Amino acid sequence: MKRKKVTFLAASICAALLLCSFICPAAGAAWVLSTQEATGGTDSVYVAGNPDWYPIEYYNRDTKQYEGILPEILNRIGGHTGLTFTYVLAGGKDQRLRLAKNGQVELVSGYALDAEELQDYSMTASRVVLTIPQDGQEVEVCFAFTDIAGDALVDTVENALLELSDRETAGIAVRFVMENVRRPYPRWLLPAVLGALALLAAAVAILAVQRHKYKKAAAHDNQYDLMTGIGNKAYFAEQFEKYIPDQYRGIYSVLYIGFDIMQVNQYYGEMDAEEQLRFAAHELTKTLKSDSEIVARVSGGGFAVARPSSSEQESEKWTAELLARLNQYGDKYGKDYHPDFRAGIYMMQPTDRDCETVLYNAQRGYQQAVNSNKDYVFSNSKLLAHENEKLQLKKRTIEGIQNREFKLFLQFIVSAVDGTIIGAEALSRWDHPQKGLLYPGSYVELMESAGTIGELDFYIFEEACKLLEHWSKQDRKLSISCNFTRLTIEQENFVSKLQEIAGQYSFPHDRLVLEITEDTIEKNKSAAFENISSCKALGFRIALDDAGSGYTSFSDLRDYPIDVVKIDRSILNSAINQRGIALLNGMIALVHSLQMVVLCEGVETQQQADLLRNLGCDYMQGYCFYRVLPKEEVDRFLDMNKKKLT
Repeated sequence: MKRKKVTFLAASICAALLLCSFICPAAGAAWVLSTQEATGGTDSVYVAGNPDWYPIEYYNRDTKQYEGILPEILNRIGGHTGLTFTYVLAGGKDQRLRLAKNGQVELVSGYALDAEELQDYSMTASRVVLTIPQDGQEVEVCFAFTDIAGDALVDTVENALLELSDRETAGIAVRFVMENVRRPYPRWLLPAVLGALALLAAAVAILAVQRHKYKKAAAHDNQYDLMTGIGNKAYFAEQFEKYIPDQYRGIYSVLYIGFDIMQVNQYYGEMDAEEQLRFAAHELTKTLKSDSEIVARVSGGGFAVARPSSSEQESEKWTAELLARLNQYGDKYGKDYHPDFRAGIYMMQPTDRDCETVLYNAQRGYQQAVNSNKDYVFSNSKLLAHENEKLQLKKRTIEGIQNREFKLFLQFIVSAVDGTIIGAEALSRWDHPQKGLLYPGSYVELMESAGTIGELDFYIFEEACKLLEHWSKQDRKLSISCNFTRLTIEQENFVSKLQEIAGQYSFPHDRLVLEITEDTIEKNKSAAFENISSCKALGFRIALDDAGSGYTSFSDLRDYPIDVVKIDRSILNSAINQRGIALLNGMIALVHSLQMVVLCEGVETQQQADLLRNLGCDYMQGYCFYRVLPKEEVDRFLDMNKKKLT
């Protein structure tokens, strides 16, 4: 049988921590009970306990209950399986072997593994639950099944133990230390505790004093955040490295908790943002229950918390409760908005050493929570592997452009009147040497965050210029529209860069259409207007892409030098009833009244094409007509479809 061993913290310090924790009684738990005799309901699993192995398992004379780490583990198993474990008290004496031999119990608890004894008493050991230091040796602690325990019970308990993680088992003891070390001890326990207190002073109390002194010193150096009154990122890193020993890191979780501070600054002002930061710092500080926990402000609107955690479930519960308090900020202070705090949770591994990496891992979870509109996300190995893949992809983008791995693809645009091809939209694909052909959805956002999207926009623009020159020589009077992101259009050298590239090729500039998105106009109106007007003066035509998807105002259509309005596919897809058709018809009529032409994208069915034709749409684009083609196949396709050309 494969045994699961948990190295119970570390050597004598580990034993001291356990001895000095006055363990929470299991009597209040629904799944662990006590009785004088093994008589009762058939749904109980009767247990013989070790009355004198504090704190692993012991009989508390005051509460008349079995308490300790093993009863708590049985309580966890009961919660997962529905089993009720009932300890047979047996007068407070160690009667485990007698009860097992007489067939009065099904489970022997607090059992130090002994192969000969198991055979003598016809018992079967469970998988090892704990491995603890005792008298200079390692003792393996398990449960033992007696010969009256049925196979179903054995399988149920074994499976539950298998699912109980090392972190959860060790976390039970850590939580006992954190929650009970300051509790008064009953007189009968004092002799057992006094010896351990000396070691505890060396292992924990001194640590607390050191951290208290360090906190005071941090207020006078560069590890103090003036805005919130708590430590900053440097403080967190220092505390992490100095006061979370390597052997404890496997039972810690690190949380990154934050809100969109730039949005609060923009819409509600810096004063509100500062108040929100101080509120968050206060709430986070209130959650600290011991010096084994660390909190700091580590970014503009982000905080980090490191705390011992017994399991993902415990971390999830703690995080959810904290976020509920933080998100009460608006109601608590009479604000007309809610801050929308979110969190990323990273369960540390024993091999984690670098604080920066741990924080990064937690922050990946936070970012995923933001992107997926969730309160919190666990930053697990799958998520981190995906994020690492994206990071590597991001680093490769510039090299990909330099190696000409990005390819020009086109989708034809047709006249709504007779279906003839009048032009095409330039699209990109990344022919990655290892991953194959990648679509824009897998790299555009990465390039935007890396600041390399401009290089791609200009690269595709130049490829389009080359093709227009080629078509001009062949007397193909077709246009090409090129997309530019907001970040590219806002560049100071945007117009001069376009002029420099286009100047190298000979073609009529009115055959090149520059597509701008609605957010380009909304985010930076002055820069957008200046650059778009300059492009228009150079002879390029201007198209507003995705019109109707959220940002465009009537004044934008009036003020900007727009030639073509591309109606977003969502408007077309919603034109399935009278109201939807009326909206589409109204948009087409409005654009025509402003002396512009209408192009509707995302046309996928003949029914949609007929509707647009009847409503007076000028141009159409979509899979109903043509799929996307690589540049190398375009000429051959056009030669084969000459009748469909204007």
